[in-house]
Amino acid sequence: MGNIVDYIDRYGSKSFNETAFNEIDALVLSQLSYVDFSAIVCKFDSDVEISLSEASYQFFNLHDEEEIQKKISIVYKAAMLLKQCAKTKRYKNIKLLKYENNINDKIDKQFSAITFYISRDLAVIAYRGTDTSITGIKESAMLSYMFPVPAQIEGLYYLQESGMLSQRDLIICGHSKGGNLATFAGVSCSNSLKKRIKKIYEFDAPGFPEQMINRYDYLEMKEKIFSYIPQSSIIGCMLYHSSTRKVVKSTNENIKQHQVSSWLIEDNHFEFTDETDETSKFADKYLKKLSSAVGEENIEEVFETVFDFLESSGVNSYEDFKSFDFVRLIKAINSLKNISDLQKDLIESTIKQAIREFSRLFYKDKLESLADSFTKRITVINEEQ
Repeated sequence: MGNIVDYIDRYGSKSFNETAFNEIDALVLSQLSYVDFSAIVCKFDSDVEISLSEASYQFFNLHDEEEIQKKISIVYKAAMLLKQCAKTKRYKNIKLLKYENNINDKIDKQFSAITFYISRDLAVIAYRGTDTSITGIKESAMLSYMFPVPAQIEGLYYLQESGMLSQRDLIICGHSKGGNLATFAGVSCSNSLKKRIKKIYEFDAPGFPEQMINRYDYLEMKEKIFSYIPQSSIIGCMLYHSSTRKVVKSTNENIKQHQVSSWLIEDNHFEFTDETDETSKFADKYLKKLSSAVGEENIEEVFETVFDFLESSGVNSYEDFKSFDFVRLIKAINSLKNISDLQKDLIESTIKQAIREFSRLFYKDKLESLADSFTKRITVINEEQ
């Protein structure tokens, strides 16, 4: 049993002819999409290829490790994976091309994708996702009141153009919002391209509005969509999913499980558990309940108010909720003009229920942690005697 780093160590000496491309390889490439390949990998309008080993060499010539360590965790870990992969028989000769990184604050668009040529017969398109910050969660929450979002449209265009230029079979993948983009593009592309899509991998990705998962083209591609979430998934519980999701064991706690470096891997596949934990069920329950209380016509205004308030209050991560004053948040929501008194009452009731349940879960975790520590201490004392 190990993690993504251990998998690369174990299978790095095996070519894709010896051990076929699998779900963990899709996870590896999804993480490599977080690397900034600007000035290294050709842009979308070029067909020039570069090997992964050469891309790694150029990346670490342009960026020293001290600079990389200052990046957010997921970006730093992606860079370290790139260095590790570049030394392996399995990954070093993969060709990288069509790197796209497009950020437009005016229309709230963050889009990045890259194409990997695995062999003469297989190409993988990986979409970049978001991190575990409140900003990342906000971007995922936007999917509930904007559909399609600008990044989804660009993701479809990227797949259509990049996919049609090669006659290879296609695998599409992405982590977090990147998984959502991969699925949207795979479901919405032309019929001729769909025939070449073998699998779509989404890793802890937010879902879609109900009308999307009931669409004929979504249902048509459903069997090709492989969805994975960790035990305490929060991002992956947003909105609705139609495909069957597999629950992966993680060594992290709560929303930190969004970091796939914590996902447990056995041999060349994930280690699964039967269902998500109470934290994930809590998030799933109250995100949907809040959306229902607000109503589709007001959800954008409420979410914008909530996230602007959280950011101005210094809430930057999930952990900050533990000391947050929710009374002030309710007052901010009550100041909204376009929300009816009934809807405000429903929102307040939902938030109060969420607070009570969150507190119960938080203190339960603390008690269990103390109990574990106490048990371990008693064991040590007994062994010493």
